[in-house]
Amino acid sequence: MAISEEKSRQIQDERRRQILDTALLLFDEQGYSNTKISDISEKAGISKGLVYRYFRSKEEIFFALQDKIDVCLDECFSMPSALEGIRLFSLRLLSYPYYNEYVPPLRVYFSALVRGEVSLDTEENPIREDFGREYFGSLFKRGQEEGVFKEGDSQLFGDIYWKYLLGCLATMCQPGKQKESHPDVDEALELFRK
Repeated sequence: MAISEEKSRQIQDERRRQILDTALLLFDEQGYSNTKISDISEKAGISKGLVYRYFRSKEEIFFALQDKIDVCLDECFSMPSALEGIRLFSLRLLSYPYYNEYVPPLRVYFSALVRGEVSLDTEENPIREDFGREYFGSLFKRGQEEGVFKEGDSQLFGDIYWKYLLGCLATMCQPGKQKESHPDVDEALELFRK
């Protein structure tokens, strides 16, 4: 009996997700440069050729993580309040898989950038200079409308908060700092509250 087109697509989507999830975990544990396609295939329990069927290169796998980042952003933006959305994003960004099952794709991406393993000069780069102003700026604006955050330039607030998070990430990316660094996002957010 032949597999339906829909079932075939589901299998392909699941395989692609499996490769991305495995790569994300390995990039986090070993770093982007130290992870090979063969590591990904071995950990995923599939052949190296099958990985190449879905992705032409390790770099393509890496940039495909943007989809996971977008899902995280959408979830955070759809939280009932702006403060909850900002907190969720921050906690996901700065979390460790040692404490939960979530491996933050943006942290993995940023770690590779800090280590000089990938280029900043690419359209796929989710850590654009205007990210804080655009993403967090709109959340801070919403929070002002909700009466949670003080009046002021919401885009500037977003930019400042994003740079705070990037500083936390830069510290966490240093060897030996991962398990001992626990930034207090609530304390940082207090600076913007009414």
